[in-house]
Amino acid sequence: MPSPRFRFGVSFPNFSLDAAAKIAREVERARLDSVWVNDDLVGVFQKETQDAILCMAEMARATRRVRVGSAVLATYRRHPVNTALSIISLDHLSGGRLIAGVGSCCPSPEWGFPAKEDVAERFLEFITVLKKVLSGGSVEFQGKYFNIKTTGFEAKPKQRPHPPIWAAANIDRVIRGIAGVADGWLPICVSPQIYSSELEALYEAAEKAGRKPREIEAGCMIFTVVEKKRDSALTKAMPLLAQTVLWFNAARIKKMGFKAVTSVSDVTPEMVSALNIVGSIEDAAQRIGEYLDAGAKHLVLQPLPLKEIRVAIPRIVEAIRQAT
Repeated sequence: MPSPRFRFGVSFPNFSLDAAAKIAREVERARLDSVWVNDDLVGVFQKETQDAILCMAEMARATRRVRVGSAVLATYRRHPVNTALSIISLDHLSGGRLIAGVGSCCPSPEWGFPAKEDVAERFLEFITVLKKVLSGGSVEFQGKYFNIKTTGFEAKPKQRPHPPIWAAANIDRVIRGIAGVADGWLPICVSPQIYSSELEALYEAAEKAGRKPREIEAGCMIFTVVEKKRDSALTKAMPLLAQTVLWFNAARIKKMGFKAVTSVSDVTPEMVSALNIVGSIEDAAQRIGEYLDAGAKHLVLQPLPLKEIRVAIPRIVEAIRQAT
């Protein structure tokens, strides 16, 4: 059983509606706290992708207790009004168990989503509008990216004033920005040491924004490769996770004292191990403990490789048991 002081969940890509339901049931049987799905147009660790909202609907229908979350909805491809209606519907379908994770994510010029504006600035405005629409009643908002004047939806979310909105902020200025608007923080690929300093910066920004820092749930999403032996885990992790160092962590790599990387060939095992959970069950338990000591309250673990998720869940549960 996980400690009541902390929460733990499992995340996976939006690669199959059927798999979404099956994995969600297994997460619930494992007595974890939450189950999450990614929102990718093109598979990162797999070729197939299906709609994240529909995956979450299947997860909600397949379970009764666990929280159902998005890790994360890509706001650069969405409008806050449409997103709000999807969130309201999912919150009712789940019986009030939804956590709406959102992220700016990357522009995709080849799909018609070019970088025409400040992605981070748009993201923060998106969250502001989303919360206004979800909270019910009339909405009048004039911003740089969104202009809305409406009497609002008749349908209201089951959770009031709205389901928690978690932001996947991984850059310093965005971390400070979400402190005024987000209900939770869900960074990815960050070491415990850097997580601790960034969480402190988030809390300081929240106080400046007139909020109680602990109102913001301290989450963290971590790619996880757990094997019987450390060496085999690292061998398996390198081709899967080397690319993520380039995706998420230019600033963090510098903070940690590593040299800048421009290609996968520059990525070292030390970098991959520093930004993810890689190793034996005992290694994973130690690492989970480090994140909890750094201030994380809700860890979301994404096991890899995908074909071994069902094998990985019991190992993750055992690592959590040892850590807590």
